[in-house]
Amino acid sequence: MSRRTKAVILGAGIGSRLRPITDTMPKVLVPVAGRPILDYWMEKLVRAGVREALINTHAHPEQVRGYIDDVHACGLMRMNESYEPVLLGSGGTLAANRGWADDADQVVIIYPDNLSTVDLAAMLRFHESHGDPFTMLLFRTPNPRGCGIAELDAEGRVVSFIEKPPEPKSDLANAGVYIVSADAYREMAGAGGRDIGFDLLPRFIGRMRGWDFGGYHRDIGSPADLAAVNEAAPTVFGPCHRSAAPEISRRTAVFLDRDGTLIHDVPYLTDPAKVRVLPGAAGAVRRMREAGSAVVLVTNQSAIGRGLLTEEGLTAIHRELAAQLAREGAALDAIYHCSAAPTTPDRTRIDHPDRKPAAGMILRAARDLGLDLARSWMVGDMVSDVLAGLNAGCRGSMFVRTGCGPVSVRRPMVAGVRVVDDLPAAADTVLAESRR
Repeated sequence: MSRRTKAVILGAGIGSRLRPITDTMPKVLVPVAGRPILDYWMEKLVRAGVREALINTHAHPEQVRGYIDDVHACGLMRMNESYEPVLLGSGGTLAANRGWADDADQVVIIYPDNLSTVDLAAMLRFHESHGDPFTMLLFRTPNPRGCGIAELDAEGRVVSFIEKPPEPKSDLANAGVYIVSADAYREMAGAGGRDIGFDLLPRFIGRMRGWDFGGYHRDIGSPADLAAVNEAAPTVFGPCHRSAAPEISRRTAVFLDRDGTLIHDVPYLTDPAKVRVLPGAAGAVRRMREAGSAVVLVTNQSAIGRGLLTEEGLTAIHRELAAQLAREGAALDAIYHCSAAPTTPDRTRIDHPDRKPAAGMILRAARDLGLDLARSWMVGDMVSDVLAGLNAGCRGSMFVRTGCGPVSVRRPMVAGVRVVDDLPAAADTVLAESRR
């Protein structure tokens, strides 16, 4: 690429409509088909030849910093963080980073909370083909009253732009991706506006082109939107879609709850002598591992947080579990536990980033072991188990009836989750889906 291009990723939003998921993770790292939303945009930037990006942060910034470290380890992109203790608004972020374009010819500005098939390299070529300082990505929306709507002249120049118009003049919606010249970036940064859409875009009417790329583009603003893009992602991107961030082996996995799924449910288990692997469970673990899947235990252990059990005591329990599995030729690839005590009896509410139904343990296992969450499963006997799998972006979740399943299955928010008798039946499902 002849021109030097940098990027600004507006990733600091708190994602209030995506709660409770965003109570424990930043919106840009919410998984879609097992990958953080941000990952899709980083890949597009790398493919377009962009090698420097600025991302603003606010909520859960340490998680974004961990992601930045992963990108740097890949060696394909340099990311800078602009932390905002108080949210500045999209225009305020540009103002706080006025010098970002000083050594660039053009800047790509992205709102990353969208799933899109746009080819940024093609958009850059379009931008460089016309003489205007600003290009806005457009898509066809079925709900023009809920979007920023542009009207174009015969040359593709934006002659009107209205946020959420009561009487839309077109269905061409602002996709939240812009390419601007360095001078236009400096003009925006110095204009004093808080919001790009409301305060800054009107300044460029008549000197801004719109590019209708004709592909898939959807905002991820609500749980319903997230469910829709998770369903669409395999079709939209195909099974061979890969990440710009470093990958290890991308192995599939089956994540298991412990009590009521792998072993008999003993409330607040503290005695290794009471560990009893459920009938057929060891064989199920062995079969899944022989088929190539990692089998990972993810278990809430509030007995530690309640002062009923120590970490050493939990280690003794898991040592006995491992011994019983080994006697039947089975083993677990890893065990993750959360010792936090719940703050509410509601098992659908996230009150700790690792405690299920939060996805923290699953996401950490995927990072540690190089697992492909989009092809992995979660199996458990409680609503918190299956919701953890859904929140992590797993391919699917299954209830087993060996624990508290019959009560949990009636919860309406998990309609469509598979229900099976026990872990051997869950293994049968996993293996059958793998063969397909």
